[in-house]
Amino acid sequence: ALIARLVPSRSLIWARAGALALPVAVCGGVAAVFFSHCLGDPMDALDPRLKSGAAARSSARTEVAREARTAGGGARDAEAALEARDVRVEFRIGGEVYKAANGFSALLRKGECLGVVGESGSGKSVSALSLAGLVPSPPGRVVGGAAFCRGENLFAVSDERLRRMRGAAISHVFQDSLSALHPLIPVGDQIAEAILAHAPAAGRKEARRRAEEMLRLTRIPNPAERMKSRPHELSGGMRQRVCIAIALAARADVVVADEPTTALDVTVQARILSLMGKLRRERGAATLFITHDLGVVSAVCDRVSVMYAGQIVESGETAEILAAPAHPYTAKLIACAPAPGRRLEAIEGAPPAANRIPRGCAFAARCPRAEKNCRAAPVPMSDLGGGRVARCLHPLTADA
Repeated sequence: ALIARLVPSRSLIWARAGALALPVAVCGGVAAVFFSHCLGDPMDALDPRLKSGAAARSSARTEVAREARTAGGGARDAEAALEARDVRVEFRIGGEVYKAANGFSALLRKGECLGVVGESGSGKSVSALSLAGLVPSPPGRVVGGAAFCRGENLFAVSDERLRRMRGAAISHVFQDSLSALHPLIPVGDQIAEAILAHAPAAGRKEARRRAEEMLRLTRIPNPAERMKSRPHELSGGMRQRVCIAIALAARADVVVADEPTTALDVTVQARILSLMGKLRRERGAATLFITHDLGVVSAVCDRVSVMYAGQIVESGETAEILAAPAHPYTAKLIACAPAPGRRLEAIEGAPPAANRIPRGCAFAARCPRAEKNCRAAPVPMSDLGGGRVARCLHPLTADA
């Protein structure tokens, strides 16, 4: 009888305890998550990425060394929309230094299209991102060089000034359209935001009208309805066209197009390239066009720069370089492109690791013309005449 009397009481006690346990457990879990986010997970102390800086939150702009902030002497081209001089970008991870851009230089005149080509990992995207301070820091850092736009050194201007120049002076079409767009905001609002950020006097109604017009210009069907769509509701090609619309909406002086037509089919690609060319000619905007497609380069680019291991190895008029390349690497790239009646070739070997760049010519290990002096010291850029330059001691043009 005593046990019978105690059991209901015990059940009641455990029932009440269980009722309290759930809220306590939930509150405890929320508190644990909160403090983990604020103070960090204790196990993170064992993560080697924290020590290297690779897992740290990136700053609003790329860290710039004092040497790059104070650089910028010498005469500048009055017709230049963008001028990069010996830009060097490094990634410090652990005890290693990865030289992603090892002296990138480019001169882009108003209304001109400059193509930048090279294998994956050659430093094309990092060099372009560094110009507007978009390389994540840490671990990225601009350690040298200068970049001029609208007469100002982009590496020396204040954070606020650089923020205002992004989109208005220099805009960017990113490779990955899905990560470039905000997943929860309709694409029409994202285009309008880019317009209002640099022309607040236009008003929201006018900004939305211009945003719809940009969608129409980029050949997106039913633009009025697509204005309401979120990125995940669009195809990869449509998302890429939205990114192009955002880059062109603010009418920037320079558009950096990082493989803008990769996700597009051939028909849409031709239309987008035609549109970008038309807007470039009408507005006088310059375009830095990064691509792997030499066919696209021959169609849209006035000049082309070939990049390898973080350096420009050849630059000049597009037609001249494609017809008679001077650097052996350029010739190998052209031979890798499909063409009727020509055997498709491959470049033997692989590019050097960014933390193991050789002292001499970086292409020497893969070059059939390499000699002892190619590996002895850094190879300077040689003037071949007619606006052409090549970083080679034994250029192919010497045989002509």
